[in-house]
Amino acid sequence: MKKLWSNEKIRIIFFYALLTVILTWPFAWNFFSSVPSLGSDTMQVIGVAGERMNVLKDLGVFKGSVELMKRSEFNIVTLYAFFQLIFGRIAGYNLLFFASFVLSGFGMYLLAYYFTKSKPASLIAGIIFAFLPFHVHNSLSTNVGTMHQEWLPFFALYLFRFFDNLKAKNFLLAGLFLGLIAFTEHQLFAFTLIFVSFFVVFKIFTQPRIFLKRKFWLYAVVSFVVLSAVSLFMFRSLFEIAFSGNNYLDPGFKAAVKYSNDALSVFVPPNFHSFWPGAFSGLRETFERRTDSSFSAYVGFLVLLLSAAAFFRDRVSKKWFWLAVAIGFYVLSLGPHLHFKGELDPPVKMPYLLAYEYLPFFNNIRTVGRLFVFSAVAFSVLAAWGSAYVILKIRNKREEIKNELLNGDISKSEQVDIFGSNRGQKILFFAVSAVIILEFLAIPVKTNSLLHSSFYEKLGQEKEDYNILEVPGSTDYDFASRDLVWKSIHRKNTINGYDFARVIDDHYTFQRGTPVIRTLLYDIPEGNEKQNDRDIMKDSYYKISNEILNYYNIRYVVLDKEGLKGNPEKGDADQFYSARAYAQNVLKCKSEFEDDFLFACEVSRDAAPRHMFVAMDYSNKHWVGKDKGKDGIRRWAESGAGVKIVNMSPEPQEGKFNFKVKLYKPIRVIALLNGAPVFDKYITQFSEKTYVSVDISGIKSGENEIIFEVRAANGLEIRSEKKSDVATIYDVEVEAKK
Repeated sequence: MKKLWSNEKIRIIFFYALLTVILTWPFAWNFFSSVPSLGSDTMQVIGVAGERMNVLKDLGVFKGSVELMKRSEFNIVTLYAFFQLIFGRIAGYNLLFFASFVLSGFGMYLLAYYFTKSKPASLIAGIIFAFLPFHVHNSLSTNVGTMHQEWLPFFALYLFRFFDNLKAKNFLLAGLFLGLIAFTEHQLFAFTLIFVSFFVVFKIFTQPRIFLKRKFWLYAVVSFVVLSAVSLFMFRSLFEIAFSGNNYLDPGFKAAVKYSNDALSVFVPPNFHSFWPGAFSGLRETFERRTDSSFSAYVGFLVLLLSAAAFFRDRVSKKWFWLAVAIGFYVLSLGPHLHFKGELDPPVKMPYLLAYEYLPFFNNIRTVGRLFVFSAVAFSVLAAWGSAYVILKIRNKREEIKNELLNGDISKSEQVDIFGSNRGQKILFFAVSAVIILEFLAIPVKTNSLLHSSFYEKLGQEKEDYNILEVPGSTDYDFASRDLVWKSIHRKNTINGYDFARVIDDHYTFQRGTPVIRTLLYDIPEGNEKQNDRDIMKDSYYKISNEILNYYNIRYVVLDKEGLKGNPEKGDADQFYSARAYAQNVLKCKSEFEDDFLFACEVSRDAAPRHMFVAMDYSNKHWVGKDKGKDGIRRWAESGAGVKIVNMSPEPQEGKFNFKVKLYKPIRVIALLNGAPVFDKYITQFSEKTYVSVDISGIKSGENEIIFEVRAANGLEIRSEKKSDVATIYDVEVEAKK
């Protein structure tokens, strides 16, 4: 142990570990009982990691890893899955959270020491990088890319070292850490490639001859080939989506503007500061996004002063490089349009607009403000130079130590205490560190103990394959995030679903269009089950609710009390009691379970599915508008609009298809069942409703498509978004033949 402690790097790691315990309190105290978390994104990471852990557990570590690679899911979240498998759900997460701070500090120490040869100054740089509000916020919010920023200083260090001597060791280590950055997050990887472009331009001006060496170009070709192969392997699913006709990764230009930093953010302390959260609150209110994320890009006034002090002594080219990175990435993080106390009007175009429009895939990046992570690296390095300058101004008792530090003699400087060579330097080190820590302090950090109902463990023990429906799993971001964790516990398929950062077109059309399921997932949580749950259908199908649930193999309907309680401050009513009343009075519960967390209705399986019902097809783009009358919702149908008839019986059925139509000019209306016409009439009566009832046969088991063709007198299909040009359809129903 004594020999281990004699290793200086071990002592430095211990120093950052101790600081992490203090500056993330009470995280360490609750290490085995709760996770540090500011909100829902933490639950998403733990939940997805839990699902991948189940794959590893079911298939074994090797086969499970291969399976995750096939799915293009072998990334940082999979590392969380391995840690969950080994250490448990909470401790596994906490170990990686802890490591992100310790390794950020240690990596920055090594990078800063490479430039300054000053141990206390390098320690200060590590404190800045590890505990900057930007990193603290992203770690507590579990934005995994910028949370796991720890590989950035290691990569920068070995990139500089490689250009010093073109040695294979440094090339391989730089490649290793670049690979770890890619493994962490594709977005962080993209940011790193911009950093590399800064670096290459810098070297063209300062080391032009290195680009004439054959050895350099050999390494460059190898880098390009390996980088391309790694990118295609790790991000192939993202490439497929990006080049598809439905690139849902693109959040749109407005998102790039919205999720950018304000120009004043580096000067404004965050609202989660321990002692003065209200400071500058009036200024923060002027920001476009008044969230913790927008307020976290605070550098600290002392850090800015130390960064300026870096240029009081030798103005070496490397300092100018890091200044360019600090300012360059800060400007890029402001997004495509300048924000100064909010977005300016008219918009002022910013450099990131070029990246958005011309760099591949940058239009898919939503959280542009996270580009600030490289500004954090750069400000930390500059502050190390500034700290070294200030520390060296303290006169040493031993002139030889002073000279050795000034001359950058590494072999001798190893003998110097990491906190300084004399008492004056040590006092200054601790004073500077204390002020920086005071500026950044954000304790106590919030924690989440992941408390949940024992009902989920009960489901996890049942081996039978069935679905569950959880409310409000399709409307509430927070519950949908928590539900990913619960899903990794009970391991049943859930009918509910939620799109988080990206909305996928027509992703949940089944849930939105299917009666009863729609009522449970959307109408009850939104408090409008009595007004909207029929849409244009004549019936809500409450009488056959259990048949519908059984048809889709839904065994349990689960109502989450926290998710349904509403928010009185926003005027949201508590929907739990109305949801429970619906479950108890409309559904037939074979059994009920209730605790402090949820109410669960086990759906009775007595009702064998045999009826038919009409479901709205929300994926159909020919419903061009809607209004509401005394009969409920009425939709405007251009030619091609459609609904679905679902025959739950295993046998084909016959029946009647009924609907009402209202026109504003003579129109020919045709109804087709699975492509075959069942109704065709030129309707001349307009401004009044027309009731249509047609006999239909050959309604096959399962889904059947009804398409409405709307044609003019000359037979041409009508495609228009004007209500007066198309057919208004409502009160749609299907009746089985008696």
